[in-house]
Amino acid sequence: MRKLLIISLLALFSAEAGSQHLFPVYSQYMLNGLALNPAYAGSRDVLNITLGYRNQWVGFDGAPVSQTLSAHTPLNNEKIALGVFLHNEKIDVRNNTSLYINYAYRMQVGKGKLSLGLKAGGINRSANWSGLSLHDPGDIVFSGSGTSDMLPNFGFGAYYYSNRYFLGASVPFFLSDSTKNGTAVSYHNMNNYNYLVSGGLLAGSGAVKFKPSLLLKYSPLNPVQIDANISVILSDLIWLGASYRMENTFIGLIKLQISDQLRLGYTYDHSVGHLNRFNNGSHEIVLIYDFIYRVNAENPRYF
Repeated sequence: MRKLLIISLLALFSAEAGSQHLFPVYSQYMLNGLALNPAYAGSRDVLNITLGYRNQWVGFDGAPVSQTLSAHTPLNNEKIALGVFLHNEKIDVRNNTSLYINYAYRMQVGKGKLSLGLKAGGINRSANWSGLSLHDPGDIVFSGSGTSDMLPNFGFGAYYYSNRYFLGASVPFFLSDSTKNGTAVSYHNMNNYNYLVSGGLLAGSGAVKFKPSLLLKYSPLNPVQIDANISVILSDLIWLGASYRMENTFIGLIKLQISDQLRLGYTYDHSVGHLNRFNNGSHEIVLIYDFIYRVNAENPRYF
């Protein structure tokens, strides 16, 4: 049964990846905005670097393990911001590495800022067939040592934020891909778009604050997925939160404000779906550092 589930999981990833880019799962989307939206670049008004690590479905052989690195900053002309996002994911014998450059143009609108962002880059996908134990060693599908291909892509987003709330929308990938005669090719099909909408606000004041947030994912070919989170902020030092991801995942979150510049976040995902018997949950760690800190400590940034 365990092997059957792994094979089914690989088949699922193969079928979906053959038509559209799957958007990775991030339980700490509220702490790593550049992963969702290129317009997030520069929004912290400092040079920000975020490192992320996610180990999904611990104990399940071949389950996804991913690492992320993002960096973004406004330029001297503060209307313009640049960012870079690197993502690496290993799924069984497959490895996907993507790199994107982000550009954002920001303008003052009311009490907040409106940012419009673009990203461009690509993904390298490889598979090492030698890591598989085949029932039929002569299977032509898995002949050779493996496969490797490089595919370009682009994305767009809009992001509005103030000291008390934020709202963003993006299409992370404009291009889809398929394999023809053993070669991966890119193509455009709006039915394969992933639409992401995120929002949140800060409520309360003093030693106890509340920060609800929401992430909605929609694709015409897949069911709507919603991640809803509520966090309690204690003395601007400790964040305790809980999330629910439709339709079967509960998430616990803790974030520590180690200093004005350094933050550390951890989440644990517990699935109540049919895979629950075969894994010990998912773990995600995010480390965030703000360089050249200019934000007044009496008015810290929450987004």
